[in-house]
Amino acid sequence: MSPACPISNETMDERGARLCALIVLVPLGLSLGLSAAWPAVFLAVDFGLRGFGARRWSPVARLARALVAVLRLEPRPTNAGPKAFAAKLGLGFSVVMALAFLSGHPGLGWAAGVPFGLCALLEGGLGYCVGCRIYQVWQQLHPLPSAAGTPSPR
Repeated sequence: MSPACPISNETMDERGARLCALIVLVPLGLSLGLSAAWPAVFLAVDFGLRGFGARRWSPVARLARALVAVLRLEPRPTNAGPKAFAAKLGLGFSVVMALAFLSGHPGLGWAAGVPFGLCALLEGGLGYCVGCRIYQVWQQLHPLPSAAGTPSPR
């Protein structure tokens, strides 16, 4: 388990997160393959739920939890904070894709979708969360007062 995180002291299952990333590839592939906004809108809603504390309502997370149970995978706890940050990045990619396809700019949809898909593949296949790494770098460059060990001002 990673150290405490300034945006969350909550933990989540790493294996479930990896399965979420693999599941995301299906609507992502549909969106890119059809140049359609609706799968990207679905992803935006789902990433919004996961990124802003309503993970239990996320259809992708629900499916991943069911798969973890069916496959009888042993839970592997990890800090939920960086994963929530990564979900917010996924929300951004999804929104850009949806708007690009809705406005008739499929090239922009692909420009957002390809790196988004690469990130999902890295997380799902190798357990390497790009958004989590971006979060760590961000925290090093812009530490919160509580993260730096100093009390926050009141």
